[in-house]
Amino acid sequence: MTETTPRGQLSDDWCIDSAKLNERFPIYTRFNANDVLPDPITPLGADLIWQPHILPGFSNAYAEMGAISVAEANLDPEAFPAAAFRYGHMYVNVTTARLTGIRSGLGWEAIDASFFGSHPDAPPHEPHPSDGDPAVAERLAARTGWTLTTSSFPELDEDTRIADRLRGQRPDFDEMTNAALVAYARSLAPYERLTWRGELIGGAQAAIGPAVIGSVLPAELGLSPFDLVGPAGDVVSAAPSYALWDLSRIVRADAQLGELFDAGVDGMVPWLKDHHPDFHQRFQAFLREFGYRGPSEWDLGADSWETRPELPLALIDRMRHLEDAQSPAARRAEATIAAERAVARVLEALDGNDEAQGTLRMGLDSARRFAGWRELGKSNCIKVINEARVALLEMGRRLANEGHLEHPRQVFMALDGELDRLVLQPDLVTGAIAERERDWREYADLEVPLFLDARTPRVPVADLRRKATDTYVAAGVGDTLTAIGAAAGRATGRARVITDTSAIADFEPGDVLVAPQTDPSWTPLFVVASAVVVGVGAPNSHAMIVSRELGIPCVAGLEGATQKVPEGATVTVDGSAGTVTIDALA
Repeated sequence: MTETTPRGQLSDDWCIDSAKLNERFPIYTRFNANDVLPDPITPLGADLIWQPHILPGFSNAYAEMGAISVAEANLDPEAFPAAAFRYGHMYVNVTTARLTGIRSGLGWEAIDASFFGSHPDAPPHEPHPSDGDPAVAERLAARTGWTLTTSSFPELDEDTRIADRLRGQRPDFDEMTNAALVAYARSLAPYERLTWRGELIGGAQAAIGPAVIGSVLPAELGLSPFDLVGPAGDVVSAAPSYALWDLSRIVRADAQLGELFDAGVDGMVPWLKDHHPDFHQRFQAFLREFGYRGPSEWDLGADSWETRPELPLALIDRMRHLEDAQSPAARRAEATIAAERAVARVLEALDGNDEAQGTLRMGLDSARRFAGWRELGKSNCIKVINEARVALLEMGRRLANEGHLEHPRQVFMALDGELDRLVLQPDLVTGAIAERERDWREYADLEVPLFLDARTPRVPVADLRRKATDTYVAAGVGDTLTAIGAAAGRATGRARVITDTSAIADFEPGDVLVAPQTDPSWTPLFVVASAVVVGVGAPNSHAMIVSRELGIPCVAGLEGATQKVPEGATVTVDGSAGTVTIDALA
């Protein structure tokens, strides 16, 4: 076993941590960031993609949306008003997001509720003289009006065309030298600065529709805006679940394939090519369309379904045990009916108030459109990252085969400036890369703060807890845990604690998925689950949007969920009320 760096030797300023935080926009959080980058980012992911391109693109997108001025977006070149890295982890800026609510008239509390779960530990917003900047507020008001009325998003359409073209025109890596692979990956990175406009605008404006719904929703009905929104109908992140379901039906109907899956999915792809070419062809078509997805997919150094096909094969394995009547399409149809009934109840309660009814319909239409657009914006960014990923992984394979690296993915422990040395004389940097990987694994074991404040001293690494520490007490029979209702519905099942999508072999149909956080690559597992409970997340987190699309009851933001909900317990999840009740212990 590789010896890890003693914890006391970990630096408070790791190689990819932001030089400083932005004091004009001082509050940062792991919320939403934890959804998509749950682990420390790989050094190359930060140095090649995030620091030079995504962070400035993220900030410029806020200015393009109208939430901040161009001057505010570029106030400090060392501290972007959108996101930062600390302890190797990505943090998104709360203050900048709150200004979207303040300057649009929604208020910062509405932004917190949609994206950060109104967490009690979140520092309150401290007013700043420029919060009410009239010129910015005017531009944002125009953007809000667009959000509530538009039926098109031309910038996102352009981003989609670019991302699809880059993915569809991938060169033949076998014909490229390592130097060419590096050049190709570097050529893709600047597109992230562009595609982040669709990601940010689609994501931030997704809060407008639910807020408008909430403004006219009669409190006595006991409904949340998301009870009414239901499935959006065009969510790209849900599409892989439907495609995996279709593949699972083939396996379920084929005894030979079923026996193969019974034996495990490791090493299955070559066997499929030789012995079941039809299914192999279908699976390869799936990877061509959706292979860019995967756990921690915002990180260049993480596996995608394309680079590790055992991940989607394991999801097919779980799905094949479901009856046809349990399809995601059936669940979505049920969720759509439930949402329509909720809308009808509200319209009846608002009978005679034409203005309120019109406002409700406008908010619903906007919420559904932007749920889909938010996921499409993210998808475009991920496609571009994956194209750089597969090129660099090919170089990593070559270097590992030649004995320069311990394994192919170790290439992502390099910094951008070290790639040329890896091409020309690998032994100059391989020692530093191996040592950096040991540190990276140590940072992954830290329980980092949920919020940061640029105006207060950082907590030293030596004072942070290890993740193995039992911070929360497990709930007992009869206890009800309360968090955020992220997707409507009610279900009872056996709680299964899953911390990694690669460890789902024991997950059975009907189990309740309990996870620390989820990103869209987890959502095919939602099809197998009767309900989902997530430790970190809010109603407009990526995976929560997809859970509504698939008709899965979901409770989000249950801090310490994997420790509070006992493994194997029978639990009842109410995705409308945001509660998890312990019915019986295993």
